[in-house]
Parts: sequence; structure tokens; C-alpha cells
Amino acid sequence: VGWRQTWAVFGVITLILLLGPAILFIRRSPEEMGLDPDGALNTLSTRDPKLSAARLQALAADVPWSRAEAMRTRAFWLLVITYGITSVGIAGLNLHVFAFVSDIGYPAFLAASIMSVLAFTQLVSTMFWGFLAERIEIRKAGMVHFLIQAAGLALAIASRHLSLVYAGFFLYGIGLGGSFVLREVVWANYFGRLSLGTVRGVGVLLTYVFAATGAPFFGFLFDKTGSYFISFIAFIAALLLSAVLIMLAKPPRKRPQNPAFGKENPAP
Repeated sequence: VGWRQTWAVFGVITLILLLGPAILFIRRSPEEMGLDPDGALNTLSTRDPKLSAARLQALAADVPWSRAEAMRTRAFWLLVITYGITSVGIAGLNLHVFAFVSDIGYPAFLAASIMSVLAFTQLVSTMFWGFLAERIEIRKAGMVHFLIQAAGLALAIASRHLSLVYAGFFLYGIGLGGSFVLREVVWANYFGRLSLGTVRGVGVLLTYVFAATGAPFFGFLFDKTGSYFISFIAFIAALLLSAVLIMLAKPPRKRPQNPAFGKENPAP
């Protein structure tokens, strides 16, 4: 058939699989379906002693933030840096993982199967990360997934034994699934539904600036050293740093417009 026709067919299939379900099933808010968001104020009392301060902050999340207001908070920049530096490694690894496995002596079929392992583990782990995000503080969940990614990557490069390479990328893929789930949750929790598009939009733009350097960075280091070892070590270091930074990114506070939340709190 040829690669041009293959890509054309792939594009049409992708369009159908994405556009069709989006039109049929996606809704902008629970209210469009006659529902309330989980934890809505009309179903919970803000004076309930069982509700922690963090939970009350989450319930107050639907306070509008302008782009400028969000960018003046410490949390915004910590999130951008946290996910920015890891996106360098994610983008670089996604492009070079096939070459890495081939470079350590395995045939193309096995190298391709590693990519399938990554895709599979991301898919099956998403429900777990969503479950975890509802039961522990989102920063702690983020720290866990960064540490799992780092541990998996360290295992993958620790030995050229195929079973360890598979095990390492299996573990890394589980952590990577958490990255894609939890980063969306943390932006929504911190800046609320009303401003998610505005704030997340500029956050994604800045994060993708980091990500754009990933593939050439890995390639440059390989050309200079003849190995992917330095690139992977740098990525592991970035993941460990991000595990620390996400814990420092405390939720921003802004004067709520609903008087039910009591005393006003200025944004940091």
C-alpha cells in the first residue's frame, strides 16, 4: 500500500474514533446532565467537622482565576516546572526507546514490543491512579507516580538482561499513566472548573516548550557519548526532582466569592 496511504488511513480512523465519541458523549459539565459535581455544596455542609481544610479548599475550587492571577501564584510555576522538566524526558524517551533497546543488542521486534508494554501499562493503570487521587492528597499521589517512573527507568538501564528491561519499562509505564491522569486532576483541583481552560492552556503551552527539547536533547547526548545512559540518568534525576517539587506546590488560595466559606484568603 505504501507509507503515504497507510498514514492517510490512520488519520481517517483516528478522526472517526476521536470525533465521533466526542460529539456523542462529551459534556462540558455535570449540570448539562441535570447532575451536581461530586462534593457540591448543596449536598455537603461546610461546617461538617469531618471535612478537612484541604477538602473545603477543593469544594471552593470554582472561584474564577484570570490568567494573570494564576501566573502570580507560586503553585502555577511549580506545576509548570514540575511537569515541564519531566516532559523533556517523556518526549525524549518516547522517540528513542526503540533505538535504546536496539542499541543494547535486541532485534526490532523486541524493541517494538517494549513500546507495546508502555502503551498497555499506561492504559491499565489509569483507573488505579484515578482511584488513588480520590483517596489521598493529590500532591502525594503525584510524588508516588514520579518515584515509580524513576524506579522503573533505573531498573530498565541497570542491566541488559531482557527480563529486567521488560520489568523496568512495565513499572515505568505504570508511573507514566499516573502522569497523564494526575496532572489534569491537579490543575482542576488547584484552579477550578471555571478557569481550567484559561489557566491550563497557558500551563500546557509552557510545558510543551520543555517537551519540544526532549527528542533533540536525547539525540544530542547519544551523538556525543555513543550511549543513552547519560540521557536516562538525567531523566531519572528530573523525576526525583519533580517528586520533591510537586510536594512543594501547595494549592493556591484566593478570596472565594461564596460567603459560605467564611474568611477571605488572599492568593499567595
